[in-house]
Amino acid sequence: MLIFPGKHQRINRNENLNMKRFLLICTIILISGQFVRAQFGQNKVMYDRFDFDIYKTPHFEIYNYLEGDTAIYNLGQLSERWYLRHKAIYGDTLDKSPIILYNNTTDFKQTTVISGLIGVGTGGVTEGLRSRVVIPVMASNKETDHVLGHEMVHVFQYNTVRNNDSLSFQSLNNTPLWFIEGTAEFLSIGPKDNRTAMWMRDAVIHNDVPTLKDMTRNMYKYFPYRYGHAFMSYISGVWGDDIIQPYFFSTLKYGMEFSTKMFFHIDTDSLSTLWQNAVKSQYSGFFSDTIAPVGELMYNDKNAGEINLSPVLSPDGKNVIFLSNKDVINIDILLAETQTKKIITKLTSTVKKTHIDDFNYIEDAGSWSPDGKKYVFATFVEGTNELLIVNIDNKRINTEKEIRIKGIDYISNPEWSPDGKSILFNGLVNGKSDLYLYNLENDKTKRLTNDYYSDLQPSWSSDGTEIAFISDRGNDTDLKKQVYGTYHLCIYKMNSGQVIVYDFLPGADIYSPQYSPSDSSLYFLSNADGFRNLYRYHLHTGEIFKLTKFATGITGITDLAPAYSVSRESGQVVYTLYSDDKYLIYKANPSDFLNIPVNPNRTNFDAEYLPPGKNRIANIVENNLNVHPSQPKDSFETNAYNSKFELEYIGSSGVGVGYSSYGTIASGGVSALFSDMMKYHQIYAMLQINGEVYDFGGQLAYLNMKNRLFWGASFYHYPYRYMYWETSKTIDENYWAQVYKLVRVFEENLSVFSQYPISTKLRLEGGINWSHYSFRIDSVNYYYQGYYPFASNKTNVDAPDGYNISSAYVAFVGDDSNFGLTSPMDGYRFRFQIGQMMDALTLTNLSLDFRKYYYLKPFGFAFKAMHYGRYGQTGNSNLLYPIFLGNDYLVRGYNFDAFYKSYESEIDDILDINTLTGSKIAVMNAEIRYPFTGPKRFALIKSGIFFTDIVLFLDGGVSWDKDRLPWLESSDVRYFWNPNPNYHTPVYSAGASLRINLFGYMVLEPYIAKPFQLENVPFTTGFIISGGGF
Repeated sequence: MLIFPGKHQRINRNENLNMKRFLLICTIILISGQFVRAQFGQNKVMYDRFDFDIYKTPHFEIYNYLEGDTAIYNLGQLSERWYLRHKAIYGDTLDKSPIILYNNTTDFKQTTVISGLIGVGTGGVTEGLRSRVVIPVMASNKETDHVLGHEMVHVFQYNTVRNNDSLSFQSLNNTPLWFIEGTAEFLSIGPKDNRTAMWMRDAVIHNDVPTLKDMTRNMYKYFPYRYGHAFMSYISGVWGDDIIQPYFFSTLKYGMEFSTKMFFHIDTDSLSTLWQNAVKSQYSGFFSDTIAPVGELMYNDKNAGEINLSPVLSPDGKNVIFLSNKDVINIDILLAETQTKKIITKLTSTVKKTHIDDFNYIEDAGSWSPDGKKYVFATFVEGTNELLIVNIDNKRINTEKEIRIKGIDYISNPEWSPDGKSILFNGLVNGKSDLYLYNLENDKTKRLTNDYYSDLQPSWSSDGTEIAFISDRGNDTDLKKQVYGTYHLCIYKMNSGQVIVYDFLPGADIYSPQYSPSDSSLYFLSNADGFRNLYRYHLHTGEIFKLTKFATGITGITDLAPAYSVSRESGQVVYTLYSDDKYLIYKANPSDFLNIPVNPNRTNFDAEYLPPGKNRIANIVENNLNVHPSQPKDSFETNAYNSKFELEYIGSSGVGVGYSSYGTIASGGVSALFSDMMKYHQIYAMLQINGEVYDFGGQLAYLNMKNRLFWGASFYHYPYRYMYWETSKTIDENYWAQVYKLVRVFEENLSVFSQYPISTKLRLEGGINWSHYSFRIDSVNYYYQGYYPFASNKTNVDAPDGYNISSAYVAFVGDDSNFGLTSPMDGYRFRFQIGQMMDALTLTNLSLDFRKYYYLKPFGFAFKAMHYGRYGQTGNSNLLYPIFLGNDYLVRGYNFDAFYKSYESEIDDILDINTLTGSKIAVMNAEIRYPFTGPKRFALIKSGIFFTDIVLFLDGGVSWDKDRLPWLESSDVRYFWNPNPNYHTPVYSAGASLRINLFGYMVLEPYIAKPFQLENVPFTTGFIISGGGF
């Protein structure tokens, strides 16, 4: 029973409670924790084992499992090239920095080097402890080269921190994210970039060029990569590229305000003004010759989302499938009608299965079958890409077929053949991006191209005799020297296998070629005029026509993202236009477009230059990007994998020594992390002291992540201290003493745990645990003369014998939730766990927890049903601290403060707090969640840094003790609305709370509630600290 002093209570008094039982209760409290805070979270699954070798270059060790010599040799040359380029800026040298290379993005998502989940849009990561660069081979040579160059900038940035005694990793907090990522973009791309320039033009058009403070405070609106790229281009263009490193170092050490005054002799506000004026001056002269969007606006943030991507028209043009964040928290695949603009359904929610991990919404689109009844797109499933065919006949969506193609782990941009018998796609195998053809009738796959050129974005002619695609096969590519040029238009002849390469528009990239319905011409996107417009190439005459002249561009999230579609029958075109930081979908007829003849040998990239334009000081970066040095082949070698298990991190909490009235005390701690290169094996060690010599604690833990089954072991010794007053005693008329008991509980714990992820959404868990508890009790006497203390002493007294507690558990966990501002808003979570305790305690713990979330814009609806119970021999024993239903994490409104208010009233018939305690509970919670402050479109009040939700809740629950179902007559539960002191009765509450996301560290939740079974309490308040609402 919970003993709570007050008027109306049933108190189980046991004045002779022996010390051993009292200490056992205390230790159970210490180890039990908050059982209600069940562990959820999605999983990183290691579906495959990778047999790494080490490819050594003069400055890098590239961990890879590529087959053959060519692909890894190319990566080695690129790595050394980027080293020389960045060394010219940073001046540092690197000594065998590790690069961990995965063959494709599906393998990369399984990496154990980075603990968190790898999103579809993540191209690479550089971790700080060993400056590991972790990247996949991308879909194209140019993408791989750029990602490698970008991540290597971070290696030099970490190296700056590591090699200077005046800096630490905490110094990175002085540097805004846009500074760090913008520098990496500038040094790997240079001062000319079509995409960043497009973003800047859009900002100028809508009068939204941010200040430096805006970029720092509102990174959700002002994307750090793009705006940081433009700003670093500006300061390096005005003050020279050689200012980047000293400015970075000074910002790390002193912060941005001080460093700006040091180097530019102005404050950051003045520098912001100069930068804003430079952006406006750079682009304002390009708008006079542009036109308004062509055609009819179909989907924007009013009827879909702010992001609407990869539209694909059905053959008859009556329907369109596109990607959208209509529900804000998700990117979904939507099916819509083009005539009414009505969104019919979500393909993703209809075909969503627990074994499908994700789909590529960044650089991919699907394809309709020729009859318009089916749709195919690529998904991530069990460490590989699969083709998923869904049936859309009569707008009823169901999965028809899942296709896994052996030996091809990465698949993108599937295209249904005109005869409906095969599917064409781009596949990435062993560093080679080629075209493949899958036969639906015999399940065989044919490789159409086979070389180290990057062949992408294939599209069929209507008669099925040709395939248009893009490739870096032009004269500006030199595979032997690892020089990768622009994307050219290419045509593959099905009857002969011949590839025709078109070399018009020199220096420009060609994207997404698609045939007109008559096959007489090809549409494509290009940056030939420095913008990103739609063009048409006449196959018979060789003429090129510009169809749009937009101030921003037709584009997706990345350069290679599909951004338009042509109906095979009607010839209508849908396209995605970037405008006002949104992606809008328009529909147009062929006759709506411009038809401006273009000189195929002339291009103009002036609109792509970032501030301050072409006239730059000390243009080191751009010059070096145009130079392609190579290293001697004999400077590279392949070695067997070496795990390199070593110390990665050591940290200290500081050390302090003092003297108290009963001895010397010390405090402090040190922790260390050891790991191998892939983090397959990790050892964590910790020592700490807080008090006397008895208060030393330590832990040693091991984690094995080499296989899909993760497992680990841990041993620790922890001391717990608490003191309580025992008595006062009079020595004589002048002297007296206060007597306290200082109790130490020592816990030695050995545990083994494991986790088996079934998919990213489902997993099994298990563990065994053994603990030994022992005690030390000191009697502490404080002596007083009157009210003045003058002495103290401490004497060790007898303590109870120690005891053991053993336990084991297994759990089945699911999590397919999507987080909003402070808590999940969509999907589900569940955790079903059973555990057994043994030795000093013998009982079975059962936990059943299911949570469901619905997002109906703008509200989120959340429901939870949970049962936790202790069953068995000592499940109801007084040795165990009872479960209290009034815990704020269970039923809000019945905390101790509420009962204090209740007992202070003069009403006799009130709820007894003891009826809220027991060995078993059942809880129900329901919430309405309304985003209050946060990103635009999601929250009522726009804020880039302060994220909150207003929550209305209804809670209910019941506790009981007997090992009987609570609805049986023989149980100790009765379903009365009014309290009954002889039974456990349900309690309910309703109220409101404000959830506050404290910058991602924790969620704070003050609440006010009406506890219905405490009728004499009009309302009560509470405060919850958590990782987010249930």
